[in-house]
Amino acid sequence: MEITIEGQGDVRTVRIGGRLDGTTMRQLEEQFLQLADGGFNRFVFDLSQLDYISSAGLRVMLLAVKKTKAAGGKLALFGLNDNVNEIFRISGFTTIFSLFRSEEEALAFVS
Repeated sequence: MEITIEGQGDVRTVRIGGRLDGTTMRQLEEQFLQLADGGFNRFVFDLSQLDYISSAGLRVMLLAVKKTKAAGGKLALFGLNDNVNEIFRISGFTTIFSLFRSEEEALAFVS
């Protein structure tokens, strides 16, 4: 899994590529918690390069959205491929997350 974090004002864009599963989820969890504990509460997650997400990966995503909302912030996702989108749909996560087609829409939502 590859994670790139970019900053634009008080918004952090987290770009995730590869597989987010039980062996890689800790990396995302640690990086997200470091940002959240550092006071950031507006996030855009770019999942356009994410090939697969397991239940362990979904748990990290759930942690991120809950922690963000508890801090009064917003988290948006964009770029879900058909496979990842289907996993989100089946798990009921499409009702928990704010999903967008483009990065611009996601950034507008969290700003």
